Amino acid sequence: MSHQDTSSRSTLGPLELVPVTFYPLGTQKHFERTEQRIKNKPYAKYLHSSLSLYPDIIPALKKPINPKDFLQIARVAHLLEPGYHEIENGWCALNDGTAYVASKTRFPGATGEMIDWWFWWHSVEPERYALWYPYNHVSAQSSFQDRLHRDDLSHREKWLGSTHKVTEFIGPQYMKIRIQFVNPAYFGLPWDKLEGAGYAAAVCAVLWDAWLPMKVGEFLHLWRRKDYGLELRSRYWLGHQVYFDLVGLKIPVDYLGGILGFKQRLAGENIAYEQFLHDQIEFTNLGIILPGLFEEFGQDKMNGR
Repeated sequence: MSHQDTSSRSTLGPLELVPVTFYPLGTQKHFERTEQRIKNKPYAKYLHSSLSLYPDIIPALKKPINPKDFLQIARVAHLLEPGYHEIENGWCALNDGTAYVASKTRFPGATGEMIDWWFWWHSVEPERYALWYPYNHVSAQSSFQDRLHRDDLSHREKWLGSTHKVTEFIGPQYMKIRIQFVNPAYFGLPWDKLEGAGYAAAVCAVLWDAWLPMKVGEFLHLWRRKDYGLELRSRYWLGHQVYFDLVGLKIPVDYLGGILGFKQRLAGENIAYEQFLHDQIEFTNLGIILPGLFEEFGQDKMNGR
């Protein structure tokens, strides 16, 4: 599953960036509202109106990958192997309508501590979440509100196991979803094996419908140490193995959803493409702003808030 492909292997973090020049009208209007809300915040200087992409991902935007090349969720342990997979950047719809995304980007100067800090700090107020992708991010509310300002907990303890209610744009589509953060061991990636494979941080989740007890997908974000900081390798399975959870009883609707076209509407090729682009823009921007944010507001500054 892995190989040493020099086109995928980047030893240089800060390459010349390509500006993003198109935003759907709804997201442009959202940015204007965000800019007004953030202007008096102490972190306002980290709000970027000009967002960017790394040039080596542009070819992956042009067409979907062959569905046979997707990484099955049962085989994610291959991400522990050295090197890279044949597909590190790509998107497609599987035959049943599942949207699959593989995405890799760079975090120059970042550390695992910064990642763990960010994943609770950004949920304190909507404006912080908006910094991440100011055109598309609206709000993220953590179920761990009582933990966010506690000084006796580690950064990871403030978000791992929580559920975030997220509102955002995926392309032009306004969406709400619940993100349940789980231990990577849930996917067969225990912390000790991740650390042994060179990973400094991991954020893994099960995705749920915003209102119904319906599981709608999964994702993995794995940050691997590089000489310039960290590289992020992500995988998404959207509309994957859909089921209702009724008081602990799982009622599968995945097969029926594929037959009736439900999964194609829930995920499908359009969502696969838009999620890949969304992921690349938001994480490229986060990789740029995170070291400065952490230096200024992390490490128990702002009273731990």
